[in-house]
Amino acid sequence: MDSVTQMLLGGAVAQAGFRRRLGRGAMVAGAAIALVPDLDVAAGWINTFTNWKHHRGLTHSVFFGPVVGPALGWMAWKWHRWRRRTPTPPGMVPALPETPDETLRSWIWLAILALMTHWLIDLPTSYGTQALYPLSDFRFAWNALGIIDVVYSLILIVALVIGFAMKNRPRFAEDAAAVALILVTAYTLTGLAINGHVEARAREQLGPETRVTAYPTLFQPVYRRVVVERPDEILVGYHSVLNDAKPIDWKRFPREQGPAIAAVQASERGRLFTWFSMDNAYWTSRPAENANSLVEASDTRYGVPGDTELGFWGISALVDPQGNIVGEVEAFNRRPAASSRTLGDYWKAVLGN
Repeated sequence: MDSVTQMLLGGAVAQAGFRRRLGRGAMVAGAAIALVPDLDVAAGWINTFTNWKHHRGLTHSVFFGPVVGPALGWMAWKWHRWRRRTPTPPGMVPALPETPDETLRSWIWLAILALMTHWLIDLPTSYGTQALYPLSDFRFAWNALGIIDVVYSLILIVALVIGFAMKNRPRFAEDAAAVALILVTAYTLTGLAINGHVEARAREQLGPETRVTAYPTLFQPVYRRVVVERPDEILVGYHSVLNDAKPIDWKRFPREQGPAIAAVQASERGRLFTWFSMDNAYWTSRPAENANSLVEASDTRYGVPGDTELGFWGISALVDPQGNIVGEVEAFNRRPAASSRTLGDYWKAVLGN
């Protein structure tokens, strides 16, 4: 999920559980701590493959919060105590008075729970999260939410606005955050139900399939990308539950095989890409200069109609006639065309037109 929503959820959890004991500062601390796991994006400073391998790994594990949370909670507690003991400069609003319930234990639990929200909100996306790292590098993904979901974020924003506005009504602020957490949980489960429904609709059209997967798309919950995998082809279509009776229009892409593709698949970076994409990869090969072959693989989990139908990113490599990779296996990104027309077409499709 996007970083802003990560912070919103961390702040809402802190508001629901710690608003009365720790004051409004708990919401700020929860938001900041919830963002800590995404510091692993620094792996992308090395290269894309390092980012694929390490992002959503150690810091997104279920074990990260209980291990690192106590240290962050202690740091937040020390900072908060120092802030309360520092004289207030003239003209500034004084800090809230310390309450008997403001304990180190509360700050530690706040930090643990805020860190736990991070992998919990990433789990419903399609990107994949190594929730059991280091015991396993399996990537868990529910495909229930897009990586940017406006509805989910707005629910949390309303709760946090109430939390900051209700300075003298902390109980009401806690209740508002609790309601928001219930709503976003129900919203996530609804996304899972929509996936199951859309996948069933796809099977009604095509009959029993080897593998049918519905993926969320950006900004809203009702429009799904559907990928069907057969031994000889991949089908890509889109479906909006706002027009459920409308048949899915499929685009078909024949599968390719051959020694050039096999060579890239067997390479270290090829195996990493297969793992990262959770085996949702479409492989192609075409002639290139000097009798070489250009092999490309696209991650089929994310894409939109047009030039990025098969995916926004992937890998490519040149392979010589003897099956040897020429140079390095490289990562690539395809940016979808952005214009008022394409955005208009997207929202028309979302509405089922």
